[in-house]
Amino acid sequence: MRKWAVALAALWMVMGSPPVSLGAEGVTLPKDLPLPTDASVAIYLPKHIREFRNPFRSGGGFQTTNALQLGASFEELTLGAAQHFFKTSFMYEPTGTPAFGLLVAIHPSLKREDQQVIATAHYQVYDGGGASLMQGDTLIRWAPGSPARGPDYLGNLSEQAITRALTEIVAQLRPTASKYPSQGEAAVKIEKLIDREHPAVSGTGFFLNRSGQILTAAHVVHDCASVDVHYGKDSVAATTTANSALLDLAVLETHANSEHFLRLRDHAELAESVINVGFPLQTLMTDTPTVTRGTLSSRAGLSGSVGQFQFSAPIQPGASGGPVVDVRGNVLGVAVGTLNASELLKSGVLPQNVNFALESRYVEKFLQQHSVLFTEGSADAHAPGEVSIDEVLPAVVSIKCYQ
Repeated sequence: MRKWAVALAALWMVMGSPPVSLGAEGVTLPKDLPLPTDASVAIYLPKHIREFRNPFRSGGGFQTTNALQLGASFEELTLGAAQHFFKTSFMYEPTGTPAFGLLVAIHPSLKREDQQVIATAHYQVYDGGGASLMQGDTLIRWAPGSPARGPDYLGNLSEQAITRALTEIVAQLRPTASKYPSQGEAAVKIEKLIDREHPAVSGTGFFLNRSGQILTAAHVVHDCASVDVHYGKDSVAATTTANSALLDLAVLETHANSEHFLRLRDHAELAESVINVGFPLQTLMTDTPTVTRGTLSSRAGLSGSVGQFQFSAPIQPGASGGPVVDVRGNVLGVAVGTLNASELLKSGVLPQNVNFALESRYVEKFLQQHSVLFTEGSADAHAPGEVSIDEVLPAVVSIKCYQ
């Protein structure tokens, strides 16, 4: 049961009650507007946020891992807040959404800053015909020592930010069913609703051929509303044309002619020198590729994985989907993951440079199955012809997934 229900109950009064003030922001709900209003609202949340649940520990005293719990999902938090303002509220889907009078796109976030936890919610509002009505941002801070309102204080903070956003919308628009009548599925393109300033996921890929097809990890482009590919000074939109959750592979179509592409080589050798190229930590670092060197350290990947090998070249978040190449620039595998060092540290183990890539022979089978053109490199690990890494870099791209 959500702990904030009692605390917020006084905020949601029906007609005849005094105006409701929401603190320092000074947002006041008009007392002549009955709540919940009869206007219907569809709410858009990014897919990766809709299903997210904040972890928290319950109880007091000595804590064990058994005390770790998951709070309500952001979808549950948002619809729980919306029911106090609107009689009819539901999540917006790209297809099949019922008729609505208002469409609210909300992009909530949580961050820590100066020992405070900050919950924000950027919002945009459209009417049933797709016309833009308003937009804004809300912010709620929590500092150590402040009332937490239950163990799931992160969930509570997020809901307060979302509630503040809905309060501002209702206070300014004063929505009713007659003012904003429900219409059929609006002509609101999904591109209007996504957050272009903050990619939901970022990753790496590389050109497979001159036709502009790109290979990356499937989890990088999973559930994306829009995908952009950046290489050199250019940026193009991309669509997923083939994917495999089992292999964690996806092919993107860009229709961009590329003179630079990488060749695939199977039969990698143990202890062979390898190079990983990727775009890690794209929100923190400049949009230039990072090159790391190591060796192929094991022919086995994670337990239960298919066709993975282990390599020691260090990688960071955002490098998924990048090529693991030999000294001649041939792709030996596609980077798909790394061990979670922070979790293993809890058990007294500190792994270093334990990363995994999908072998090229599995990549080739996947591409053949989906009729994607690629070129094979020399299968001889000892063949002459070492190339400069500068010949590899132009074929490697950064990928941004937006929701």
